Amino acid sequence: MTDKLSFKDWEKQCDRLVAQRVGFGIYCLPDVLWLDMYDDGLEPIDAIEDAYYDQWQDYIPAELWAGEYKL
Repeated sequence: MTDKLSFKDWEKQCDRLVAQRVGFGIYCLPDVLWLDMYDDGLEPIDAIEDAYYDQWQDYIPAELWAGEYKL
């Protein structure tokens, strides 16, 4: 990231990425230590991947997370 986003903008980007992927945002899922990820310098895409594997696997089917979900 060349220009560091503010935490607020970074978190919004995480929320948008999750919503694009699964249809709802980060505030509908169990809490994640977003500020720690931000302080560690993670890009939003990396942060949501970590959140999925660390916290959300029980809530979001792998097929949906991977974009392979078919209705």
